[in-house]
Amino acid sequence: MQSKIIVGEKEYQPTDEPLKLLMVLRAHFERSLERDSAELNDSELLTLKSWLLLHAESMQPGKAVWLEESLDGQVYKLVAALGRAPDGQTIVWHPPLPWPFDFENESRKII
Repeated sequence: MQSKIIVGEKEYQPTDEPLKLLMVLRAHFERSLERDSAELNDSELLTLKSWLLLHAESMQPGKAVWLEESLDGQVYKLVAALGRAPDGQTIVWHPPLPWPFDFENESRKII
C-alpha cells in the first residue's frame, strides 16, 4: 500500500478525513466533473479503497459517511459511501457496485 497519492498538485494520505478521500474516489469515477476530475492508476485506486476500508473498519456498526448529489433540488442520489452495516460488515461502495442494503440508494432532502 502506498503512503500517499498525488492528484494534480494535492497530496492525499490514509489519515485524511474519510469525506475528503470519498471526494477523490468520486472524482476518479465521475468524468463529468471536468475541473475536479482525477485519473488514478490501478495501484492508486486500490490504495485509496484500502484507506477507505481502514476508515470503515474503525467506525461503529450502523454508522456511515457518504456523498450525495442533487438531481432536482429535492431528491438526492448517493454516489459513494463507507461505513459499517448494523451487523458489523464494512462497506466501501460506489457505482457500479451493487448497493449493499435492502433499499434503493436514494434519499429525500429533509427541510
